[in-house]
Amino acid sequence: MEIQPLLQPWGPVAGGRSYKLERELERELAPAHLLAGKTVRAVAMRFDQDDVLFELADGGYAVVHLTWSRRREQTPDWPSTELFESLEEWQQRGMQPDHDDFSAGE
Repeated sequence: MEIQPLLQPWGPVAGGRSYKLERELERELAPAHLLAGKTVRAVAMRFDQDDVLFELADGGYAVVHLTWSRRREQTPDWPSTELFESLEEWQQRGMQPDHDDFSAGE
């Protein structure tokens, strides 16, 4: 699924990059993390940070700040994650404020 429109600093996840981001998330998650064991798909990412929007199999969404650490995170609150019940909620509470902050800095 392609999300349109995406506002800066968010952009689409292209091609094989989705698989790489999904594997990185899986590698980083501590066993007690709220996304551990869940099926996810990377659908968008910020080009100015390591934040990725994942679509969850249950229809929700999660923005995760990947750490790109070489080791699995040890605490269940890392990588930091914010959950959204719907794409519309993310667009209003996630993407739009990110866009406003990004645009103010230009």
